[in-house]
Amino acid sequence: MQLGTSYRQILSISVPIMLGSAAQNIIVLCDNVFLYHQSKTDFAAVGIVGVFYLIIASIGYGFSRGGQVLIARRHGEKDYKGVGSFFNALISLELVLASIMFVILQFGSHWIFTQFIEDPIILGKCMEYIIPRSYGVFFSYLGVSLIALYTGVARTKFIIYDTIILTVVNVILNYIFIYGAFGIEPMGIAGAGWASTFSEVVAFLAFALYMRYDIYTRKYSTFKKDNFHRKEMWQVQSVSLPLVLQSILGLGSWFIFFTLIENLGQRQLEISNLIRNIYLILSIPCWGFSAGINTLVSNYIGQRKRQGVMPIIMKTAMLSLLVTAVVSIPVLA
Repeated sequence: MQLGTSYRQILSISVPIMLGSAAQNIIVLCDNVFLYHQSKTDFAAVGIVGVFYLIIASIGYGFSRGGQVLIARRHGEKDYKGVGSFFNALISLELVLASIMFVILQFGSHWIFTQFIEDPIILGKCMEYIIPRSYGVFFSYLGVSLIALYTGVARTKFIIYDTIILTVVNVILNYIFIYGAFGIEPMGIAGAGWASTFSEVVAFLAFALYMRYDIYTRKYSTFKKDNFHRKEMWQVQSVSLPLVLQSILGLGSWFIFFTLIENLGQRQLEISNLIRNIYLILSIPCWGFSAGINTLVSNYIGQRKRQGVMPIIMKTAMLSLLVTAVVSIPVLA
């Protein structure tokens, strides 16, 4: 696919990515909405533990962004086997990282929380959420790898459907597990953790099934042993590390902020969590356009059309500013 620099082309690439990149934020927002009506303590606790999990998820997402850049570059060069090679390297890397993060969440999260959280009730609630949530890290990391492939080759339409599946399943399961329904006992914040994990499983399986029967991707030689090279894995790491560090610093500041607020009391933590949810919504357009521009710029460089890079950047920046301003109107009014 030859990409253009028109506003329509930028929107067609960026809008689906906007939804896909916001998947984890959508899950956290759904958890927050249901827990707000369930328990003030649960709502306060999910503010801390939700940001903590987002930091973990952002590591996988950061590496997928690096893989996306390299995939888009090879796609622009029409090196389709190279596309598959980088995808294979990316998904292998994500699987290793997911395994490491799972161990940290299972066996290290309690120690981490005790370093920042003073209230034993909030601490207990955080652990109730993070343990069931930790199982979703595998599907989260592998899922963003699939999104990176389809984003890198500018075939983003199914990302919209997959995000809808994720959201619908998460809402239904949150209602069942948090409040209790169909013979299932109310689980509160632990139910939110299980609901989020199961919704990620369903969304990943839906995307994997779509990819399995997608004839278009067969030319990339994905999941082929002879199309996997370690040097591609190192390239993904080198490109991704600055993006990962940026995400950790950005979300890490939120985590530190919430732990400081927790020392002031649950009420203050509830209010801070509510404000953060609003901020997450307002940030979604910016994240989507930033991921979209990665594909467009990398694709153009791969086509050796560097003269089109600056127009793409300027147009994307203007669209991001405009859409964010429109989304912000209800808050500013």
